[in-house]
Amino acid sequence: MKSTALTVVLGLLGLMGGNSLALAEAAYPEKPLQLIVPFPPGGASDVVARIIGGELETRLGKPAVIMNRPGGGTTIAAKEVARAAPDGYTLFFSSNSSFTLPAAVKESVPYDAAKDFEPIGQTGKITLALVTYKDNPITDVAALVAEAKANPDKLSLASFGVATVSHFAGELFKSAAGVKMVHLPYKGSAPAMNDLIGKHIQYHVDTVIAVKPQIEAGTVKVLAVFSGKRTPYLPDVPTLAELGYTGIDFSSWGAVVAPKGLPPAVRDKLTVTLEEIIKSPSVVDRFSKVGFEPGFMRYSDWEGAIGKETAEMKEIAQRAGIKEE
Repeated sequence: MKSTALTVVLGLLGLMGGNSLALAEAAYPEKPLQLIVPFPPGGASDVVARIIGGELETRLGKPAVIMNRPGGGTTIAAKEVARAAPDGYTLFFSSNSSFTLPAAVKESVPYDAAKDFEPIGQTGKITLALVTYKDNPITDVAALVAEAKANPDKLSLASFGVATVSHFAGELFKSAAGVKMVHLPYKGSAPAMNDLIGKHIQYHVDTVIAVKPQIEAGTVKVLAVFSGKRTPYLPDVPTLAELGYTGIDFSSWGAVVAPKGLPPAVRDKLTVTLEEIIKSPSVVDRFSKVGFEPGFMRYSDWEGAIGKETAEMKEIAQRAGIKEE
């Protein structure tokens, strides 16, 4: 009898505990959220994150605080999120700069992007472009490739940093075109763009966001973009794939993730909310003003997708000799 009574009590406690958890998940969120961004304030990714954060706050009814955690090539912020409680109150907005590039070039990364994060959804991308200064007599990619082949390691191709998406894109182009150009890494987009405008460097890979104002100012010209399809922000600029360099479809894509182990009900609520945000006409309009191309995608196999892209980036890094600084 005592054993039976104990079993009933334990069963009731278990039922109550399960109900409490279900109620807690149903009531989510009950306190402010933090959206961690691994970049300084003011940049394109930060602007996009603040748009998403503001919409999360409006739609979920709780503050969504943007926390900028730059440093370590985005790994400092990623490590912080990976070790946070998987309760839905710590989210991370970043790109392949955090999820696939570090493991391609570093001997040790303080987190496993494929296993330590719960994907909420991909948010879209920022297109990369191959640019030169305005009055360069070389006006297209074919002429650039011909010049580079005739003069190996004489032309310069800059990036906004070692092992960044800009660097990887440049190496991808050189490999596809079969040319040798000198890589010039800069500490950010602005100094590289200034030197391009000043003709201190000849070619540069940067985001459409950084390039578009310079096109409007008449200081640079774009030879091609790295995306699989033409970007709506530069509709007259061909893709490298169009020009015969098949297989090039590379961009800086963004995603919102959480620490691994998120309760399914919380994850689903965040995913549905994020999809509504990314597809909202008013949000799409705000994204367009900063050059971000929205495109929501759910991940059915985050681990597989991250593993596949990381392997591809490792291959590029090994072929080009890209290493961490």
